[in-house]
Amino acid sequence: MRAPILIGEIELTEPVTAIRPPARHDGAAYNGAYLLVRIQHIPVGYVFLPPDAFGAAAVERKVWQELKPAINEGRRSVGLPGLEELPAGGIPEEPLLADQVDLPFVSVVVCTRDRTDSVLDTLRDLAGIHYARFEVVLVDNAPSSDATREAVLREFGADPRIRYVRELRPGLSCARNRGLREATADIVAFTDDDVRVDPRWLSGIARGFRAASNVVCVTGLIAAAELENEAQLYFHLREGWGAGVDRRVYDLAENRDASPLYPYTAGAFGAGANFAVSRRILKEIGGFDEALGAGTPAAGGEDLNMFMRIVLTGHRLVYEPSAIVRHVHRADLAGLSRQMYAYGSGCTAALTAILLDSTKARRELPSKVLVGVGHMRQQSSGVRGNETLPSGLMKREIAGFLAGPGLYLKGRRNLRRMSRKAEQ
Repeated sequence: MRAPILIGEIELTEPVTAIRPPARHDGAAYNGAYLLVRIQHIPVGYVFLPPDAFGAAAVERKVWQELKPAINEGRRSVGLPGLEELPAGGIPEEPLLADQVDLPFVSVVVCTRDRTDSVLDTLRDLAGIHYARFEVVLVDNAPSSDATREAVLREFGADPRIRYVRELRPGLSCARNRGLREATADIVAFTDDDVRVDPRWLSGIARGFRAASNVVCVTGLIAAAELENEAQLYFHLREGWGAGVDRRVYDLAENRDASPLYPYTAGAFGAGANFAVSRRILKEIGGFDEALGAGTPAAGGEDLNMFMRIVLTGHRLVYEPSAIVRHVHRADLAGLSRQMYAYGSGCTAALTAILLDSTKARRELPSKVLVGVGHMRQQSSGVRGNETLPSGLMKREIAGFLAGPGLYLKGRRNLRRMSRKAEQ
């Protein structure tokens, strides 16, 4: 792949049409199209199309060549017959694949800080979501001005579903914990202020909670919102957030991952831009660790730490690909460099927190460290050898990995100092 790449999707219950790329501001042509393919809004896979295959017939041919097995496997799993070809008018909708009517009430928490324009886009998506019973709690975290509050109240003040809350303690975990306290539903869904939310996101979240018994956490697919330059493409290839279109169930019993690192494969469970959790269970296991996350020395890891604690305490987590958001990746190299360092430091900081708080982890983790190094190298294979992508970012991530444990300990010291000051 080489940027820029057009991002889009195909719904196979509708006729396949030609791809018509919009005009770019710089006049450059797209080097291809990366399309998420769905049936009744449920993902079945991706296809990549070169610029000379944007016609309707070429798109249909490519989809069928690459996704026929997945499409028919999905149909047979719910008792539907396989297809020999794509129907000209689209695949007929089937009641077996439709969302159930009895959907639970959900609280959505969005945390933000000084990103007024971006969070307004996210709130507009949420206001138009196809879901009957939900609320949105916007947590404005230690803002430098009233700009976000004024803009939100001006545009959404009359919408009873959306509430503005200000949390003065800085740090994403502090903001997430405030949102958890403010939420009124037991299922609390979290997303970020730099994503675009799919209209059926919450239906996917609900589907994940129905996927198995005793599910207390659901993560979803985080697709790229755009791949306009090499920085965004690097992040897309390195993190692979949107790659998985198969549901996964994780626990400590029959649903263990094959990785020798499991259950310390933090990033395999999902990411903080798209997840939902039982408010009751998360409170029982202590909420979000406030020494982790953006705004702390570790700069991240609160989501990964929480996912691992969910599984390690004997609960069940489901990755549900039909719960979709689209993430706007960093478009500038300096921002991406800071982000990759934070991803590294957040990962090992999250593991350090587990190590300090779990006797089981202290027995298991040391022997897995070398395996983890090999796992990280394998994950980086998507960006190695591509000369069009920025260089030096893997070193920044490794530097973050090495710094993470010390940064987490610093974060814990900072929390103790703040607590002592509050008591004085």
